[in-house]
Amino acid sequence: MLTRRKLLGTAMAGSASFVAGSSIAQALTEQPMPPAVAADYLAGCSAAPSDGGHQDLLRQARALLKGEIASGAKPAGAEAFVACPVCGCRLVVTADN
Repeated sequence: MLTRRKLLGTAMAGSASFVAGSSIAQALTEQPMPPAVAADYLAGCSAAPSDGGHQDLLRQARALLKGEIASGAKPAGAEAFVACPVCGCRLVVTADN
């Protein structure tokens, strides 16, 4: 039968061995994004109507919101907040705009 004391001792020993061995597994490093990659990354992420960036996201969210308003799940003046999966910026969507 495993007592709490044995379980705690085993967990502490396992944690200690994991921490001791962690100096070997340091394969990830953080590097700055090259300007060309940053430009490509952000090229599709603009709220300007002339750009295609957020327009698809806004169009989908607006359609979903209009459907919820039509079904009576949300009131007529409801707003939805949408986060861009690329840049993380938050956008406000209403049924009118």
